[in-house]
Amino acid sequence: MAISRFLEESRVNVALAVLAVIFVFLAAVTALAGAITAAREVMSGQIPVGGGGLIALTAVFGILSAIFQLVVLYQWSSTMNQNVANTEKVFASIKERLEDPLRGEVGFFLNRVGEYKIITWPFWVYLVLYIIGLFAGWYSFLFNLLGFIFVAVYLSSIFKSANKLSDLKDRIYQYLQEKKGITLPERVHRIKRYNIILFIILSVITVAIYWLYLLIKLTLEINRYLESDEKVRTQIEEAFTR
Repeated sequence: MAISRFLEESRVNVALAVLAVIFVFLAAVTALAGAITAAREVMSGQIPVGGGGLIALTAVFGILSAIFQLVVLYQWSSTMNQNVANTEKVFASIKERLEDPLRGEVGFFLNRVGEYKIITWPFWVYLVLYIIGLFAGWYSFLFNLLGFIFVAVYLSSIFKSANKLSDLKDRIYQYLQEKKGITLPERVHRIKRYNIILFIILSVITVAIYWLYLLIKLTLEINRYLESDEKVRTQIEEAFTR
């Protein structure tokens, strides 16, 4: 019986990523409307209070967007690390079913899987900096900028781990196909690796629009990888139970 059927494989919540982007644009629209309203009141000699409701609404939209972004960012690493743990269990199960000399080769692959877990400390540093920035007044920009740097470090870890893990799986799946004659209908999807320096530059130039694009794009990429890997490893494991 294939152990893959009993392993839980989570997905990143695409709806939250989309909502995060929507609320960012809603916050921008209400902020602009509030600023225009306040400017008109000042020009007419009135006390600028008419835009107060819009400013409050901007804050609500901003907070909701930030919460959704943080959840999605956390899910990126949690789902990938869960995939690493599940992969270890499947490889261990396959290793026990094989006879020498294959077990030694699979054991080598198995021992390396755990090296590709994504580091999460940059995310937690970003979270702390973001919270401090909420109460830092004029210095909030500095804390947000520092936090953005740690997001870049976090992304770099995700791309590095995902690519190395994909390379390892390609090798072991090819090895098992050659030794067992298994034909797979599809390959594991590779997560596109983005240039971190270019990511920072484009995010700054586009006023974070590129970041919002990547928020959804990488979410879809990770989910596609998880889905394809789940199918392939199940097919390979089932081939050893026939």
